[in-house]
Amino acid sequence: MRVVLLMICLVFLASCNSQTCRDSVDPQKVILEVQRLEQDLFSCKSAKEVEAFLKKNPDFAQFFLHSDQYPSDSILADRMFGLIQNPSIDTLYQESVEAFKNFDEVVQTLEEGLGRLRVYYPKEISPLIQTAVTGLYNDLFISNEHIMIGMDFFIGEGASYKPQQIPNYILKRYTTDHLASSILQFISSQFITTSNGDEMLAEMIDYGKSYYLLSKIQPCTPERILIGYSEEEWEDVFDHDAIIWANFIENELLYETNHQMKQKFLGERPNVYEIGDKCPGRIGRWLGWQIVNAYAAKTGATVEQIMAEKNYNKIFTQSGYKPSGG
Repeated sequence: MRVVLLMICLVFLASCNSQTCRDSVDPQKVILEVQRLEQDLFSCKSAKEVEAFLKKNPDFAQFFLHSDQYPSDSILADRMFGLIQNPSIDTLYQESVEAFKNFDEVVQTLEEGLGRLRVYYPKEISPLIQTAVTGLYNDLFISNEHIMIGMDFFIGEGASYKPQQIPNYILKRYTTDHLASSILQFISSQFITTSNGDEMLAEMIDYGKSYYLLSKIQPCTPERILIGYSEEEWEDVFDHDAIIWANFIENELLYETNHQMKQKFLGERPNVYEIGDKCPGRIGRWLGWQIVNAYAAKTGATVEQIMAEKNYNKIFTQSGYKPSGG
């Protein structure tokens, strides 16, 4: 009986696991090198040791700490050594280390995401990952060669110290859960051909293509994480998609060219009050994603074909998009 029950449980778990991932390609093997620079930096016992650390990691010093803005490395080293001696920074350091205790999972997601991206676009992208705690100086630097992460920005809601320059409605996405998606979206954006128009619909489609590609290279990450919505926001937009769509159509927003008007629906805002008090910001991006999803399902176009398509009106008209309530 125990064996039977165990087999039932295993089948049930396998079924649940298979439902958490969307269809995608098998990733090619990518292994990323990770350097935990916070450990080296905080072990320095003098400004001279910090200066040696900066010389050993020149790219990090330049791209993340902007060393080229200082007259000499010794001045930056003095500043950094004073920083790591600050008792408040020790709290920030300990909380950062705790927040990144499962960082291996983030790295694995990045490796698999880049491995899938390589299937679609055979380009060798294997950036060096470097983590650090810099007193909330910098959050991310991303290129094809480097991924530099300011861990102290991604502690989450319980952080004792939070970056003052980032609004709370954006800061809620500064967690390790969202980290891989933010990085992969930036890297994958180079493979997206932008639409040939300046109407809101063109930008909506471009954002939609970005999220569509991201969903393909991160098939096991919940879609709400990809766009940075909470569970409640994600459910609400689908529950009210007919109202959202009607607002765009009735107010002739799809072909709007005014930058300020476009930003109300595409840009960072806590809510799009023009649609409703609970309508989350960036709703135009979400809607563009749904249009691209509909286009892919309707036409059977490949990922590469969708990313290369410049004609946003073609994607829109051939999508036959209708809200689920419509």
